[in-house]
Amino acid sequence: MKLYGYGEDALTLWALKMKLPEILEALEDNSTLSDCELFFRPSFGRRGGEKSSQFGEFDFIILARDRLYLGESKWDRSPEVTDIGTIALREEQITRHKLFAFYVRHWAVGQYCSWEEFFKAAPSLLEQEKIKKPLAPTNSLLTENLMTVMSIIRKHFSHEPQIHNILLYLYGSAKEKTIPKNVEGEEEFQVVALQYPDSNTGNYIFIEI
Repeated sequence: MKLYGYGEDALTLWALKMKLPEILEALEDNSTLSDCELFFRPSFGRRGGEKSSQFGEFDFIILARDRLYLGESKWDRSPEVTDIGTIALREEQITRHKLFAFYVRHWAVGQYCSWEEFFKAAPSLLEQEKIKKPLAPTNSLLTENLMTVMSIIRKHFSHEPQIHNILLYLYGSAKEKTIPKNVEGEEEFQVVALQYPDSNTGNYIFIEI
């Protein structure tokens, strides 16, 4: 079967399915494909703002052998890619990475016995890490989603994983912009650049499943 798609989401799916070994190599990660589990577009609510516990969607998350990669994707037509070789992520995207890493450290591999216990301790922990978002409330759909994802992370790793932020940059053969090497902001990101294939279907790519 051929699956046709357009834009960043389709290219991200193509990259994860067809180019994961190249991504791992660029990250200097010696994990094999059998070591890895992936989330594609995991959603944690669409409402933003400091008063909301929801924090949007990652483009992907990779669980490798020893590392957990939190990923954003940009293609060469994204307005967030500058002509001077940098990518400017929005503040809410940066916050998403900080907050999810917080959940992994304190819940997925933490010592709390219940979400209620975690919820009571969270305000001071969030303040210490300078994260201006409340914890997902008890018995909410967001908490159910987080606990599901965190349980998969907990089962995958036998020890606390190294957490890395990565920016997957996808570009065509006719490069109009400089391939970026840096992501602006206080959080450190590693940029992985991949060239997507030219297609005789215009701007669409297809993935064989």
